[in-house]
Amino acid sequence: MMTFGRNIFFIALGIIISLVDTGALRTDVTVSGISSGAAVAVQLHMAYSKEISGCGILAGPPYECAGNLTGVTKCMKGPIEDISADDILLKLKTYELTENIDRLSNVQNDSIYVFAGTKDSVTLTSIVQLNEVIYSALGANVKTNYELPAAHGFPTDNFGESCDVLNTKHFINNCNFNMAYDVLNHLHGGQLIAPNSSSTTPLIGQMIVFRQENFQNPPPSLVTGDISSSAVLKWISATISLYNPTTWNWPTSGLFNLTLPITTVPFEAQLADTYSFSSGLDDYGFAYFPSACTKGQKCPIHVALHGCRQGKRFIGDTFITKTGYLEVAELNNLIVFFPQISPTTTSPMNPMGCWDWWGANAPNYATKIAPQMSKIKQMIQTVRMINRAIVTAVSR
Repeated sequence: MMTFGRNIFFIALGIIISLVDTGALRTDVTVSGISSGAAVAVQLHMAYSKEISGCGILAGPPYECAGNLTGVTKCMKGPIEDISADDILLKLKTYELTENIDRLSNVQNDSIYVFAGTKDSVTLTSIVQLNEVIYSALGANVKTNYELPAAHGFPTDNFGESCDVLNTKHFINNCNFNMAYDVLNHLHGGQLIAPNSSSTTPLIGQMIVFRQENFQNPPPSLVTGDISSSAVLKWISATISLYNPTTWNWPTSGLFNLTLPITTVPFEAQLADTYSFSSGLDDYGFAYFPSACTKGQKCPIHVALHGCRQGKRFIGDTFITKTGYLEVAELNNLIVFFPQISPTTTSPMNPMGCWDWWGANAPNYATKIAPQMSKIKQMIQTVRMINRAIVTAVSR
């Protein structure tokens, strides 16, 4: 599935994921997601609000709505009377007291974006709107979008099926509306540069593909900032490769010259019979580094979570390259990190490759210690370690 080149200069290593105090944000990490990805985006924000300061919720239910598999239908189709925002708030406060999530006071004034399309036949608008109720009660800065005549999918301004059509091919709809920009702009204080819908934004940064399991277990020498140690170099070589679609104009030099593999063709959709490892995460994830972030500028992270049947094993890189995140990232120096879930037809069943918002992998799925949650957190910690190491190397 991957084609490897030789003696490739790894552009993005210079600033793999570098974090910055943006001023408009309480922290430098934000998250968004669509459908099941929206549910887990909320879980991540609530669990790790000390480090995550904004959340985009697209067509997803509120925090720990399902409880278990039997509650999934209720949290998509209703009845709305069976879901209580007050009960969810009480549950959050209980989790806070038991330290299963960070302090809820962190969420106050955080930017939250809530979207539900008027043509969504999968998740009731009234259920999605409970996110607004809950976050407003916690004092967050909530922006809502409930007027777009969109089916259940990710709205764009230039790609996908008609806006009001349920597009089961990749759940991306052309609504003449740049949802990625609208979400990211709100999460980052309303000052972002918008892509020009009538022209193409050159993607001259760097995309990497990384082994998600390795990314959770960096060598100890990375913690100390020793980027030149043999253990770190070996780990980088085994973990990271460049993703290089032939239509993209990548740079040819960077801060560090390393021999790394390169992926020159898109990942093909491919189903899996088993989980890649215990959390259900896929073998590989993606991250895009805008050109400025590969040349020494510190950049914030945005974590973008696909929905069911939108991971690479279903639609290749379509969610990553066609939803509009990359263009906004390039224009505004935001690094975007795309974790991936693997579908499975064995127990625990997850044939559609959804994020765990009902307890498929663990009954504590919405807390700090949940497998998927904690592993995403570990990957954020790893990129922080790399950032510190690179900053140290550049300052010498």
